[in-house]
Amino acid sequence: MNKSQLKRKIIIGSANFNQKYGKDSVKIKNLEIKKILNFSKKNKIYQIDTAESYLNKGSAFKNISKIYKFSTKVTPSNDWLSLEFCQKKLDDHFENLNTNKIDTLFFHDIKILYSRNGIKIFNNLEKLKKKYFNKIGVSIYDTDCLNYITQNYNFDIVQCPYNILNKSFLTTGWFEKLKKKDIEIHIRSIFLQGLLVNKSIYKKKYFKKWKKKIYDWFVYLNNNHISPIDYCMSDLLYLDFDKVIIGINNYQNLKEILNFKKIDKNKFINLHINDKRLIDPRNWK
Repeated sequence: MNKSQLKRKIIIGSANFNQKYGKDSVKIKNLEIKKILNFSKKNKIYQIDTAESYLNKGSAFKNISKIYKFSTKVTPSNDWLSLEFCQKKLDDHFENLNTNKIDTLFFHDIKILYSRNGIKIFNNLEKLKKKYFNKIGVSIYDTDCLNYITQNYNFDIVQCPYNILNKSFLTTGWFEKLKKKDIEIHIRSIFLQGLLVNKSIYKKKYFKKWKKKIYDWFVYLNNNHISPIDYCMSDLLYLDFDKVIIGINNYQNLKEILNFKKIDKNKFINLHINDKRLIDPRNWK
């Protein structure tokens, strides 16, 4: 795909709009959020990814323009066996988004899908689909769960991590399998919560084991006059995904991302690693 096609697939990640998020613990100020959203609108980017858990401390979206469309993640409990409870939870959540209908509702945690109540809760959401959202998705961290999920549930979308260190969705063959099943693929974590673009993060104590690998990555970029954002964004041009969720820290950050310079594929290097202690931020301490 080209840069214009990629831009049309971008969804703004909002994990740090209402809380500190990531290893660099950034929470974006309200004025900066307004600048980000205005710049998104100028570039015809109207989709935002959020989650119920991101909004616990309030919402930056209470008065947001109706032009923006949301996808959001929820973590259903056994209480969601009640259809009325599902409706109440969704009404309360969507009120924080200044909307009564969203694009996609994602399962943020898949544990409930393995329980005896999983199918019933999923069926409740299927019943509410027409009123509240267009699609049902699942947000996952690795491919281990996909055999079970695709055999037992009829999801429309899988949201999964993908970046230059973590290409497991390609190497395991699941990218092609999901395509054949007509399941949309939304990728996230392309900068691995800032680790791949922020030199200060890899110097933290937790990353000591992989410090040389990440240091070498930044040295390679410097020697070849490539910015980390240009490299990570260029890598996406060769992957046939449906949407990409991009996390940002400020307006200038978004500007750099949208105006990235395409890097020749011949300059790509193999950095793929299978160590979940590094590629899964849930393990970071």
